[in-house]
Amino acid sequence: MDVYKTEEEQVEALKKWWHENGKSIIAGVVIGIIGIFGWRAFDDHIIVQAEQASVIYEKMIVASRTNDEENVLVYANRIITDYKSSTYAIFASLMLAKIAAEAAELEQAEIHLRWILENNSQVEFEHIARLRLTRILIASNKLKLANEMLDINDFGDFNARYNELRGDIHVKQGESDKAIKAYEKSLANTKGSGDAQSILQMKLDNLGRS
Repeated sequence: MDVYKTEEEQVEALKKWWHENGKSIIAGVVIGIIGIFGWRAFDDHIIVQAEQASVIYEKMIVASRTNDEENVLVYANRIITDYKSSTYAIFASLMLAKIAAEAAELEQAEIHLRWILENNSQVEFEHIARLRLTRILIASNKLKLANEMLDINDFGDFNARYNELRGDIHVKQGESDKAIKAYEKSLANTKGSGDAQSILQMKLDNLGRS
């Protein structure tokens, strides 16, 4: 069940950015804290935790690339359990949600995505988790909850994605005119993605709007 296609590029970009910059960011925070408080023990603990989480995360990625789902689950759950406050835990939860969705285990996917919303403080990850959770809720016919996911003030760079999902909800509710308006808004804000534009145009065609 492919419910994640539209956000996959953003996730991969975030993964790459974090892999390249994550440790230096952590080190910078630690140095700042040490400069104020002189907590060397805290310094050592944070850096060790980040390195350990990074090693397990790399193992999870390797297992994913070789379709070793058993070990992907083992590594992902270990990261979430032992390194809950790290960004690697967010990536691990996204991985678990994706696996669950592809196995049509929508309730389990919902649990993983809600965990991210409850335990993440980074705006980009919140949008990605919210968008994916909305898709899961739509697929589960939990339309009221799906609408609640879209009830936010700041859509960031994901305005087109949110409008598309709003259109999907209207389609499920039999509200074709509202769906067309939402898809047209999404299409107007979709840039640089031929696949995304084609999907939106197909949805409009299905509603009789060329």
